[in-house]
Amino acid sequence: MTVTAEAALAGVQNTVAAYAHALDAGRTEVIPELFTEDGVAEITGQGTFVGRDAIRKAYGAFAPQAPQLHLVGNTVLTSPPGDEVTAAGDLVFFVRGEEGWAVQLVGSYQDTLVREDGVWRFRRRVTTFQP
Repeated sequence: MTVTAEAALAGVQNTVAAYAHALDAGRTEVIPELFTEDGVAEITGQGTFVGRDAIRKAYGAFAPQAPQLHLVGNTVLTSPPGDEVTAAGDLVFFVRGEEGWAVQLVGSYQDTLVREDGVWRFRRRVTTFQP
């Protein structure tokens, strides 16, 4: 079945949002299922994690210590729609402390996603932070 640009973008945005919501809620056990079996998560300053087991272990260490919020926006497809697409998006990460919410970092995502059985999963997610 042919994938339209609109359907691909909606699927990608759903996976991107599911990732952010899982991180913010501390549901790190959900993260590996958003990746393909051989998926890669590359996070600047943290490392490159290959495969669901490595991703599970890495993200288990990222459980929130305080209320947090990933705001992801400007997600666009950077390749023609198909069963594999590339996408780019921006990230602002907030943490709530004693004085309220504060920006902790700004960054971007460069993603490759594939459609498996109608579900979009990350094949590769590269997270880069701005200085």
